[in-house]
Order: sequence, then C-alpha cells, then structure tokens
Amino acid sequence: MKVSRYLFATLTATAILAGCQEEETQDNQNNIDETAEEATQESQETGATERSLSDIETDDESLSEVVAKAEEIDSYQAVLDLEAVVDGGAPEKLAADVRFKDGDPPSLHLKSEGEDRTISKDGETYYNNGTEWVDISDSVGADQLYHVTYENAVHSFAEIKGELEAVEEDDAVIYSFEGEDDDVFKTFESLFAIEFGAIDTSVIKNDVEIVVGKEDKLIRSIEYDAEGEDAEGEYELSGDVDFTSFNDVGEIELPEAVQ
Repeated sequence: MKVSRYLFATLTATAILAGCQEEETQDNQNNIDETAEEATQESQETGATERSLSDIETDDESLSEVVAKAEEIDSYQAVLDLEAVVDGGAPEKLAADVRFKDGDPPSLHLKSEGEDRTISKDGETYYNNGTEWVDISDSVGADQLYHVTYENAVHSFAEIKGELEAVEEDDAVIYSFEGEDDDVFKTFESLFAIEFGAIDTSVIKNDVEIVVGKEDKLIRSIEYDAEGEDAEGEYELSGDVDFTSFNDVGEIELPEAVQ
C-alpha cells in the first residue's frame, strides 16, 4: 500500500529527535528544521479550532464532574505508547514519558527509552541528540511537541461519552466501546494527532477503554485499539496513555549544561 502521508505528529519534533541520535549533527539539524516546519504548519492548520474546557457544554452529570475537575489540574505526568502497522509491515512506534506543567507557554520534560530527550520551559526548548543539548527554541515549542494533553483527553472523552458503556469497578468507572464507528476513530486520530494519509479508514473496528476515578473524577488511563482494511490492505493503530501525579509535578528545569 502506498501512503502519501503517514505521520506520527503527536511528538512531531521529538519523534525524529529521539530516533536520529546516531546520525551526524548537521543531518540532525536538517531533520529538526524540516520537522519543526511540519509542526508549525500543523499548529497553524488546527489553530482555528483550538478548544478550551469551557467549550464543553453538557447536561450529563458525570461528564460535567470530569470537566469541572479538569479545570483544577495544572500539572501531571503522562506515559504514552503509540504503535501503527500498515500491511503487516514493521510497526511505527512512539513511546514517551512526559511531565507537563500548564502555563503560557507550558513547560515539558520528555523522556524516551529512559533518557531525557526534550525539555521546554519559559519558551526555551532543548533536545538531546545523544551528544549534547541543542537549542531548538526558534523552531518548535512545547505546545507543538506534545498533543496528548490531559485537556485534550477530556475533550475526546466528551466527544464520545454518549457511545460509551459505563461499569463501576472498585474505585473506578470503566467506560468502554467496541464496534465500528468512524466518528470514534476520528476522535482518537485527532487526540493522537496521527494521519493515515491515503488509507480509507471509513470502515474500522474500535476498542476503547477509559478509566475514570470514582471519587476524584480524573481520567486515569485511555486504551485504544483500532483495525481496518481498505482495498489495498490492512492497518492497525494502538494508543495507550496513563495520567498520574496530578498537581504533583515538581519544578521543570532546563538542562544544567545550558543554564
């Protein structure tokens, strides 16, 4: 299957930065510049539809409680795993452990494979190319590096809440959906900022599980799997994110080497 555009945009710059440590520095910088341009374009394209929690209007009490609680969150940790496969080929994978603090601009500390990869604070952004910390502040910022924020997760939950079945289990409410639904797929395609390019995704099977704390009304985790087939072949998508350390993230500091 030939795909015109098949892109993990979720960590647009970081995805490449984490994978190019063995290349020459100049090649790294070229990749950064190209990818940062894509990130900026993506941000500009979606800028007109930027949302806030106040945009969510509902008379669903349980959803209203989740939204109200989200208004109180200004920091958290998110562990993200993404994987996509087209036509049984090699999986495209992306894993990140992110500490995030809201703000204008937000602060971010991202690890991949246990190593510090990207740190952004007060508008300064640096990435670790395996040898040194490189300033990419003029190319990309925290708001372009990470899309699976808690606020965006709440928006996604709100969009599909009416399709979900709720079951109480111990101290949590498990919301789930299984079946074909293009709108559900588009919700998670947007959350994970993934493009499948020319692939026809109109008929796709979704498997969703969202865990919400029964008492604190916080989304603890999202597990999403999708698989489909078009005229040219099969494709799969898996995206999992765990949210922890709500309002308990310590100060994010720039690398000592650049201070």
